[in-house]
Amino acid sequence: MMSVYEAVVARLATLGYTSTEADRVSLEYLIPKCELDILANINHRELPDGLFYTLVEMAAGQFLFNKKAAGDLEGFDFDSPVKSITEGDISVTFAGASDGSSSAESRFDALLDRMMHPPESTLARFRRLRW
Repeated sequence: MMSVYEAVVARLATLGYTSTEADRVSLEYLIPKCELDILANINHRELPDGLFYTLVEMAAGQFLFNKKAAGDLEGFDFDSPVKSITEGDISVTFAGASDGSSSAESRFDALLDRMMHPPESTLARFRRLRW
């Protein structure tokens, strides 16, 4: 079985992000942080095997969220697509959520949110009561 770090790097690759050696420090910080977040939620001392990929998703999502927030996410184009162009008196309208279309950035943000916040039912399956 691959390590959590290797699995996170592989997951990032499936999302179109190529991890570099410079990302290692950030990932090595985020993986135990996300693991502790899960353990605090389920009241365990060790991560159950069934939550391995939940940890991978959380760490990868948090990593991409941090990169995006810092403006370091290269290769991802979040510009809004043009909805209409008028040449006389120049008018450009961009597609957005207000007209029922979602932008690439809003879909990416929704994906990151789902990755960083696993379904409660997933964690509840492993939760122990605290006495």
